[in-house]
Amino acid sequence: MKKLTLIRHTKSTHDNPGLRDFQRPLSQRGIRDASLLGQHLKAAFNFAPDAIIASPAIRAATTAAIILREAGLCPGLLTEDRLVYEAPLCSLVNVVRRLPDTARHVTLFGHNPGFELLANWLCGARIIDRLRTGGVVMLQLDLNQWALAELKSAQLITYFYPAQIGGGKDAPVDAN
Repeated sequence: MKKLTLIRHTKSTHDNPGLRDFQRPLSQRGIRDASLLGQHLKAAFNFAPDAIIASPAIRAATTAAIILREAGLCPGLLTEDRLVYEAPLCSLVNVVRRLPDTARHVTLFGHNPGFELLANWLCGARIIDRLRTGGVVMLQLDLNQWALAELKSAQLITYFYPAQIGGGKDAPVDAN
């Protein structure tokens, strides 16, 4: 049995039009929401993945670092993989299939629409209509080897996003 958690980066800023997409940082709301997600994952799910892979885009890597800190996880668990950055479905499937079989629970931090497509493909149904920023999708895969991940090999455990746990656009942002 394997568990795959997909986390879309939290809210980023578009304040500096001179930055490339890859360099966009998190907004204050994104920082706050990432912190809330880390706390919620720890409290509600005893979040403890064996491996964590993030897109190297600033907004995804920063979301991962904040969530790891808030969940009390070792930063050394985090690796970056360029293949996760704005990847199409086929690339994300290959990332999953080459995960080490010693890892029972893997978390990926990345982007949409790829993560939404991956979750829906693995479940063989449209389980998510819109993966929001900061959205967390937990899947259970009834297999012993990641290389066997295929269409309809997963079931949805949960899907939630910051507004459902006290974050999102209507929550106050600390002015610090």
